[in-house]
Amino acid sequence: MKKNKYLHLLLVMAVLTAVFFIFTATTVYGATQKNSAGETSWYHSWMSQQTATGNWSGLRTDLQDKGVTVSSNFTTDISGNPSGGLKQSYKYAGLLDLALALDFEKIASVKGLALTVSNFLASGSNLSAAIGEPFGVQEIYCPGSYWLGEIDLSQSLFDDTVTLEAGRLFAGDVFATSKFWQYYLTGGLNDNFEALTDNIFFPHFQVTSWGARISYEPNKNWNLVAAMYNADPAVNYTDNYGAYLNFRTKFGYLAIAQLTYKHHQSREEDGLPGSACFGGYYESSKFTDIVNPNKVWRGGNYGLYLVFDQMLYKGDWPDFTGPSHMSSQATYAEKSKNPYHRQTAVSHDRPKGLSLWGGAYIAPQVHINPQTFQLTTGLVYQGLPPNRDRDVTAFAIVMGKFSRKLTGQRMETVLELNHRFQAGPWFYITPDIQYVINPNGQKSISDALVLGLEVSANF
Repeated sequence: MKKNKYLHLLLVMAVLTAVFFIFTATTVYGATQKNSAGETSWYHSWMSQQTATGNWSGLRTDLQDKGVTVSSNFTTDISGNPSGGLKQSYKYAGLLDLALALDFEKIASVKGLALTVSNFLASGSNLSAAIGEPFGVQEIYCPGSYWLGEIDLSQSLFDDTVTLEAGRLFAGDVFATSKFWQYYLTGGLNDNFEALTDNIFFPHFQVTSWGARISYEPNKNWNLVAAMYNADPAVNYTDNYGAYLNFRTKFGYLAIAQLTYKHHQSREEDGLPGSACFGGYYESSKFTDIVNPNKVWRGGNYGLYLVFDQMLYKGDWPDFTGPSHMSSQATYAEKSKNPYHRQTAVSHDRPKGLSLWGGAYIAPQVHINPQTFQLTTGLVYQGLPPNRDRDVTAFAIVMGKFSRKLTGQRMETVLELNHRFQAGPWFYITPDIQYVINPNGQKSISDALVLGLEVSANF
């Protein structure tokens, strides 16, 4: 009882402190406040920078002009469950990533050639163990400590309509994801369908694998991307630190493809922005029966997914102050020349207003897939309250159905509501509420209330 009391107090104080800090720091993102002498305060100048560490006295811009970009982000989730689950607890999880991008078109006049490298440092522990559910409630949590991330060599061709990539690649940065999912703390949909990542080998988050990828983007509306990854599970082991570089074919491969359509993504168009993508995969590995661990299935595994978003009400379109590769008009080729950050404090290049999004994933082989179906939907409103054009209010419903072969497990549902206070171009704070119904699909585990706080900064 005493532990619950302190947990409530800790979470309430964290949320109140965050709200107080944001509204005293800046009432309007980008507002300039001057002192009696007409000079901008150092604090608001700092908050208005693109990154927390600034331009390094011009060195950062000089390096970028010469083809060298260094970027970093730290995100932390502090969450607790004052009621429900297996027990009451609170946990901290954090992830620091540091990335380097080399543009050889600027460095050596090789048009379209680029290399990106990333590293990750994880810390903290997992609250989901206390709740007893597979959809993590702290989306930034990952096991282990140091991880070597991507080593992505890309080459764009034919006026950037075709992009070839090879090296140590993610799949989660491109496939089965939505830019809206970055606004949530539940691991059920951030960045990818949690059910998909549980069912197959899927390199995402901090895990990369040897792979090759090709993208065809004939115009601003259509994109087709396909990839193949080596499915060696050793890259997942924490004691390998992401640096297991062997290429073993005996574990099979993951082949995946996705077609995306986007419309009204620029300020020059009057319509409501939206997009839809359809994808599917096949993994050739052997799979253990989910009921009988002594039985092995050799026929591979497959699944399909659909993700969409559509703006319902459109207001003004705030100026985008972030890097060009994160703008709504950025091509796939431009994005491939820059490192993928699991989380970023830069707000999306999007008009103010209300958007609906949704996603569905199916993996019909019930004997080898713990979760055979996932359905998720939500609403995102950018621009609440007034005069805070880049704040985002987000609501989501995530439903995951377990295989009928699993006794006592049926469906888990997660409800989430949060508000992202965008305090500056490089910093945000998100107070968050989640409610987990039937954790792990089991009615024997009481529904859990989760209160959390996410803080993210770009350096």
